[in-house]
Amino acid sequence: MFARYNLNKLLPVYVGLFVFMAAVHFLILSLQLDTKPLLAIAEALVFNTILGILGIGLWFLVKFSDFDRVNLTEIIIRHLTISAVTLLIWFGSGYYIMEFISGNDHLYMTQMNQTIIVRLIAGLLLYIILVVVFYLLINYQNLADRKIREESLQNLLHESELNSLRAQIKPHFLFNALNSISSLTITNPTKAQEMVINLSEFMRYSLSFTNEGFSTLSQELRHLRLYLDIEKVRFGNRLVVEEIIQDEAAEWPLPPMILQPLVENSVKHGIYDTPGISTVRLNVLVEGQRMIVSISNNFDPSASGKNGTGTGLSNVKKRLRMIYGIGDLVQVIKNNEIFEVKLSIPHYGKNKGIDH
Repeated sequence: MFARYNLNKLLPVYVGLFVFMAAVHFLILSLQLDTKPLLAIAEALVFNTILGILGIGLWFLVKFSDFDRVNLTEIIIRHLTISAVTLLIWFGSGYYIMEFISGNDHLYMTQMNQTIIVRLIAGLLLYIILVVVFYLLINYQNLADRKIREESLQNLLHESELNSLRAQIKPHFLFNALNSISSLTITNPTKAQEMVINLSEFMRYSLSFTNEGFSTLSQELRHLRLYLDIEKVRFGNRLVVEEIIQDEAAEWPLPPMILQPLVENSVKHGIYDTPGISTVRLNVLVEGQRMIVSISNNFDPSASGKNGTGTGLSNVKKRLRMIYGIGDLVQVIKNNEIFEVKLSIPHYGKNKGIDH
């Protein structure tokens, strides 16, 4: 309340509580005990100010004590001792201050002496209320801290899993590209040199995203075209690429390298499962707060092409689910001679939250 909590917000509440208690104190003295108004005001201010100051000390005593490490009996004994000392200081100091303020007024001091037991019981009740409230605040803060720690651990795990998924993508493509370059150095050194340059640009972009920040569609398209240029060097006229990109989608935010493994799968399966020309189609349009990305390729159902492990598609699904918290962002459609993967990418706002 005073150390970990926002003083600007809670201190006025704490002061206001004792102002209210002082007002109730004044009304009881005036209406029930017929105390002189000035003395009633003075007593209400003196006793509640002292209790408020002692309450601040009590907060630190509760907060930094080891009550959570001892049994209930010891806690009760400690609080009985602390409450006795607190009440002694509270009532003793208040009594002598009021004796001085009242000028040792006989009627007032007689009334004070006759109500000592009632005042001490009231003070004990206020002590119990303060202690209970302080314990509740501390437990609330502990729960909030625990939640923050758990969220921090979840974020670390989340980031670790994302980095693991991305790490599976980069070596996989690099392995294939280096194999192609190795073959071309013998059959076509010029194309091998061209492929090395494109691969260099491709890897520079890939490594520029050291964390799971957001790219834009236009950046991803430049990256994809580098990849496709590499594959065209490898497969020549057998690979045809068609693009239909809506202008509104150009600056749409999306995770970096989320499209490349899908296009890679489309190229790979299109080439291996089609004896002739393989056409890869990339269509992108915006529908409301979603960007729809369609990546498709033709294939020959009767061809005995290479069946992949599905790692690329699986990684994309996992990454999207972990980033957006939505599990239905990837749709796979296999119809006749066309294999299509559709992504539905939500729009992230400035605070990295999904816009609705």
